[in-house]
Amino acid sequence: MKGHRLVLGFGILSLGISLALTLLILATGMTLLTDHFHPGARSIWPVLIFTCVIGGLSCVILSVLQFVQLGALQSAELNATVREAQWSEALLAWAYAEVPLPGRLDEAGVQTLLKLRDSLSGEVSDRLKTLYGAQGWLSRDLRLLTRRSTPVVVRAEAIERLALLREPLALDALDRELRHRHPEIRALALLALSRSVGRLELHRTERTLRVLALHGAIIRGEFSVGQVQEALTLLGEAGRLLAQELLLGAPDTLRTATLDVLARQRTGALHREVLELLSSPNAELRAGALRVLVSSAQVPAESAKTVLKLTEDPTAFVRLQATKAAAYLDPVPTERLWNLLGDPHWWVRRAAAQGLLHVPDGERLLNDAVARHADRYARDIARTTLQEHGERQLKTHLTLQPVRPPLAYAPGST
Repeated sequence: MKGHRLVLGFGILSLGISLALTLLILATGMTLLTDHFHPGARSIWPVLIFTCVIGGLSCVILSVLQFVQLGALQSAELNATVREAQWSEALLAWAYAEVPLPGRLDEAGVQTLLKLRDSLSGEVSDRLKTLYGAQGWLSRDLRLLTRRSTPVVVRAEAIERLALLREPLALDALDRELRHRHPEIRALALLALSRSVGRLELHRTERTLRVLALHGAIIRGEFSVGQVQEALTLLGEAGRLLAQELLLGAPDTLRTATLDVLARQRTGALHREVLELLSSPNAELRAGALRVLVSSAQVPAESAKTVLKLTEDPTAFVRLQATKAAAYLDPVPTERLWNLLGDPHWWVRRAAAQGLLHVPDGERLLNDAVARHADRYARDIARTTLQEHGERQLKTHLTLQPVRPPLAYAPGST
């Protein structure tokens, strides 16, 4: 902190000198204009010489200050790194070997403790959390969040510390911050609460209440789509309830975002809610639901008719996801995939060819498509897919070849 204040002081001093130099240049310009419009005025050479000398000195001083500022910044970063390493060693020795700490935790010690708490688990992590509270930092953070007069930056720093700490006693305070008047504080509270609920071993009832509180804040429309997606990701397994609630009653934008998170998590949960969205009038929801099924590689048999119907959807990106999903049906609808080789959309044709390639008789079907499919573009995509498949097999074969050691050279041998 001291190093950063020094850097700030150098910056202010540099700014002052720059402003003074600018005023000096303006004054010189005014003097030259005065001499131009009033030829009888006194000589301007003393003014020009004075300006050049002062300007040169100012440039030298500014250059020196920049070097000093850079050195101070590097020194501050080095000192912070050293302090963090020292506190890391001391805290680990205290946690594992009961070695006394060198003193009370300062700001560097607190930041190091929180990083260790976030990266470790088990008893050692819990001891670090207890130490944070025992030295008064937890109560300090909670007091900062309770006061209405706490500056936004200080409040944000307290929320970030509590997010790393993951303390059950701080959940109520974070819950209250979801209603703060500043959107930045609300967003930080959302992510901190999601992170804590997702990683703490809470009772099922309390976990449900916390997730429902998050759902209420999200439904009020106080967060962006990206923030909601990040909250769902941070919640982990606890996010299933929130995802379920959002899929059932949230606006289409949030439901689409929720489907995107489920697809990235490759989860097979919430299939009932996902399958209901296959019949949505919103094309993005239909495509999102199909993407969840594809990513989980699980397409329930009861959805087969709906999936096949969606391969004829007027929206290209819905047909694309439906074609990918059809490849996971049992049995695979090879006739429908054959017809989709002639789809107007290139990505749909490619997905159909990839789907045919992975059935037991796929290569023969694609060869038949190359030879006798009625659509020229279908023949092209089948040929391209077979070529790419052959190249991949060749590379795999070469990769799996055993590496033979070179023959040893023996002197005198032929």
